[in-house]
Amino acid sequence: MRNTLVSTVGTSLLGNIRGRYNPDLGVKEEQQQVLQKHLANRDFGQLAREFTRIDPSARICGAEINSITEAVKRSKVQLENISFLVSDTDDGKFVGQFLEAYLIERGIEGLRTVTYTPIEDLQDDKPARFKTYGLRNLVRELGKLVNKHSAQQIVIDATGGYKAQIAVAVVFGQALEIPVLYRHERFSEIIEFPPMPITFQYDLIGKNSDLLTVFERGDALTLSELEEVDDKLRVFLEEVEVEGETLFELGSVGQIILTGFRLRFPRAKELQPVLPSQKSIPSFREDNFPIGFKDFVLKMCEDVAWIKTAHSLPYSGQKAIQGKLRNGAGFYVREGKLIGSYQDSNNFGARFEILTDATGEDQLTWAADQLNQKYLRG
Repeated sequence: MRNTLVSTVGTSLLGNIRGRYNPDLGVKEEQQQVLQKHLANRDFGQLAREFTRIDPSARICGAEINSITEAVKRSKVQLENISFLVSDTDDGKFVGQFLEAYLIERGIEGLRTVTYTPIEDLQDDKPARFKTYGLRNLVRELGKLVNKHSAQQIVIDATGGYKAQIAVAVVFGQALEIPVLYRHERFSEIIEFPPMPITFQYDLIGKNSDLLTVFERGDALTLSELEEVDDKLRVFLEEVEVEGETLFELGSVGQIILTGFRLRFPRAKELQPVLPSQKSIPSFREDNFPIGFKDFVLKMCEDVAWIKTAHSLPYSGQKAIQGKLRNGAGFYVREGKLIGSYQDSNNFGARFEILTDATGEDQLTWAADQLNQKYLRG
């Protein structure tokens, strides 16, 4: 039985309290007026205590309480931990505080931890940041919770919140084979999304690992900088207009794919530290190299335990990331090889191959991603 519920959160609860009295909400008018008073005072503690006197299946309780109650009732989850993901707004944070206080006050048997987390930039008054950063931050937070509790223990309740927020949570759950629950206010019961055959081409991550890391750290690239990029990579990206110019940034789907890969492959199987006797000094061609190139390669081989050695390759410009690696390095997979590229502060670059015990696309992709997270600086 799964024991951890991760719930997206909206603010329908506040609308129910503030709205005109409607007997269909499941409370008497006098009781709604008491709720309105506590809400006007922004007293989430008193509001929580008052709600414990109300049937948790009543409509006034809002989507989150209704669906949690239904999930526990129908044994969809043995509730030990619950994490609410709320919007980056005053109302969103208030609802998070209220839900935390309410569940503690209500005292569900077996429940040990209740937390809420505001998702940075998940707010509707800044649509551009909502789309580009808010939804990606939602994916990152979902990933953190999976790392903490494991995909085998989590159920996602995607009932509350913005429509896009719900959609991203559904795709995330489907991609990692995590059950996703949903309860519309007009549904008589909670439903579980049926498993979908969602698969991603993780080899795209390996081939474009350096570029994706550039995007993930918050950079945007122009169309000319992307002209040599595989069209399949475009599913990762979203277009934004800045001062009349079209730029590309990492989208929420791209963040799901990256996060999904890292959760499925948290470590490379059998890619263990090599023995000192297996390591050898990197070799370099008789070429002119960027400033600091040799020092970087030598230090990297020394610092990374699973690297055996490296050797320089004939230089060819990496047009897709020109200027993005200034005074730094990036890594990717090509034709079954782990390749590094290095550029100095003058934008002069060189490439090198890294030798490891990695076999297969997954291990090579993991290695490239690890090196990019370590060495590709902003």
